[in-house]
Amino acid sequence: MTTRTVTISTSGNQARQDIAAACATPGTHVVVPDAAGSFGTLDLGNVQDCDVELGPQVVMNLLFVGHLPGPTVAPVQRVRVRGGQTGGLIVDPGSTDVVVDGMIINNGVVPSSQRSYTGVLLNSDDLAGTYVNRFALLRSMVRLVPSPPDGGGNRDGTGFLGARARNVLFAGNNIVTSGNRNSWGFRIGGGDNYIIHGNVTRVSFHKLIRMNDGPVDYVYVKDGIWMREATLTAGGLSINDSFQQLGDLGTDHVYIHDTAVHLLSSDAVGFGATTGPGQVGKSWEARRIHWFARSASVVSDALLTGYQNGCASGALCDYGVGTHTYSYAEPLVLPTNAWLNLPGISEDNPDNQPTAP
Repeated sequence: MTTRTVTISTSGNQARQDIAAACATPGTHVVVPDAAGSFGTLDLGNVQDCDVELGPQVVMNLLFVGHLPGPTVAPVQRVRVRGGQTGGLIVDPGSTDVVVDGMIINNGVVPSSQRSYTGVLLNSDDLAGTYVNRFALLRSMVRLVPSPPDGGGNRDGTGFLGARARNVLFAGNNIVTSGNRNSWGFRIGGGDNYIIHGNVTRVSFHKLIRMNDGPVDYVYVKDGIWMREATLTAGGLSINDSFQQLGDLGTDHVYIHDTAVHLLSSDAVGFGATTGPGQVGKSWEARRIHWFARSASVVSDALLTGYQNGCASGALCDYGVGTHTYSYAEPLVLPTNAWLNLPGISEDNPDNQPTAP
């Protein structure tokens, strides 16, 4: 709830400072016109009930929510940020009720040497037992270009990484990752209650959704278009993962329903839970996936049956055999016009977003 409106009339670093100062008063709606231009990191810490409305040409190198320079963890409650562009989004533990709506998260807006390898990062503090609770990304774009290479030539570009977060919603977003190593769409590093609904997602390498690093309870993936490229690592490794668990820390109440999945690789797709004892008593369910692949050797009811039969004894792996449909083509081409129309964003295709040198 907001009770006053502040319009920012400055630009650059001064505008950044004025936004943070306005949000220091609870119940403020902050309007930031395009004239505010570009600035570095916007830190929003110790804030309650602030609604920041950014013009589409306002560019932040980084949006850091629940944080103050220092670095200092400074949790926020009930913060919404609408519009604008940023090279990356980080939310610190203890923050609750954070909504990002209609924003372009594009690490290509910063110089190549400074690019973040993750679009959206939700931090946790395991020692303190704090995490991000109630976070939503709506009607936005996450566009990752490769980060600077490591010594082996591997380049990362990950859409989402969340550590032990609770009650997370991604709905109606266009998401593109790029890189040849850690470039998954979503990595759920433990946590509860994830709803991933109606997104269009293209992943260059690694999993569409990866679950590991901690116990996961309740992931509901509904609708949307999911595209997996056939990128190789610098060392030539080829994998073809989709929705999958790594490790054996437990994933329970996982539901994959009514999605369209396009797989460019000729490798057999990876899908489902691990086969270890950590899955005993836990469940996965898949229903009505429309698979697009090069052949039945990539994905088929027979392949999913094998995965289902290999599930840990005492776990429930219902991979929806008999409910899915399959379209095979050689060569397979990913859809080019699948991107959602995002209100307030003039260019919906992530590939057409600007990239700094």
